[in-house]
Amino acid sequence: MTYHANELHNSAVSFNYSVFKVTAILTVVTAHWFTALPLWIPATVGLFIFTFSSGFFTTRIYGSTQDMRAFWRKKLQRLFIRYWFLLFCLSVLLILTGRQVFHWHSLVHLFGMSGFLNVFGHNQSALGAGLWFFTILMLFYVAYPYLVRLCAANGNDFFLPLVATVFLMFLDNRIVLGFSLWLTTLGFILGVFAGLYDTKLRAHIASATAAGSLLLMLMLNLAFGYKDANSSLLALACISVNLWLIKARLPQWAPLRVLTKLENCLLEIFIIHMYLFVHVTGNHVLDFFLSLGLIIAAGWVLNVIGSKLVELIFKHGVRPQAAPIA
Repeated sequence: MTYHANELHNSAVSFNYSVFKVTAILTVVTAHWFTALPLWIPATVGLFIFTFSSGFFTTRIYGSTQDMRAFWRKKLQRLFIRYWFLLFCLSVLLILTGRQVFHWHSLVHLFGMSGFLNVFGHNQSALGAGLWFFTILMLFYVAYPYLVRLCAANGNDFFLPLVATVFLMFLDNRIVLGFSLWLTTLGFILGVFAGLYDTKLRAHIASATAAGSLLLMLMLNLAFGYKDANSSLLALACISVNLWLIKARLPQWAPLRVLTKLENCLLEIFIIHMYLFVHVTGNHVLDFFLSLGLIIAAGWVLNVIGSKLVELIFKHGVRPQAAPIA
């Protein structure tokens, strides 16, 4: 009976994250189009959902694994082959449209290290839009075996996550980079901790905390012009949303189940969306929906082709599921 209850819980959590990861990537796409709107808030929450869920589910699947060969083989199957295939397709597109691709910075993107160009220099290649997040993902996978052992050694008290939160929020306030490096990094760490020890926080408390944090942040900004608490309140909202997703039970309505079908192509949508914005009608809103439709359709097709490519390379492998980023 306990096992069955755990299976039901894991299935509900997986469905919750499937819905919210798809919603998150669509929010990120929307934020990149409507740049004049304050959509950076839900987009940041969405990025945190990606990293937290990656840490959470990686820990649930692998635990403190010692078999790193199998770990990296699985990542190669589920992520890297499709990533390189997408960069190849984008390179062809960019070359055909006269964009700069033949630059050594393209090699940086090829190895997934685009984030270092964001931090230490200006990207000179037409590739690399938004790929700082992929760099964080790669570094997380490298650090994962050490991080999960550190969390296991720490035990289920809150010392390690508290120290990590305070330190990364300090960096977030002191070193402003123009993208959510510190907050998304925190998502991985807390996701690993939650994957090991879960949480006893009730869903309604977590949701109330998330809503209260965002409302307070908006009130302080709009009514008083006070922005110094933005980082802390946004971090609290991000953490609370994920704690709610772990405990909540979303209704599995048909539209939500249809939405989750996009989960397999989140990596594709994430990488290609900045290159497929089209302006054909002159109407900003209509062009957005045309662009969104094009992005989703292209992402779906590229996922099917990329997945077939993985099957061809790993003939006895399993068809890749949704990438952890997504």
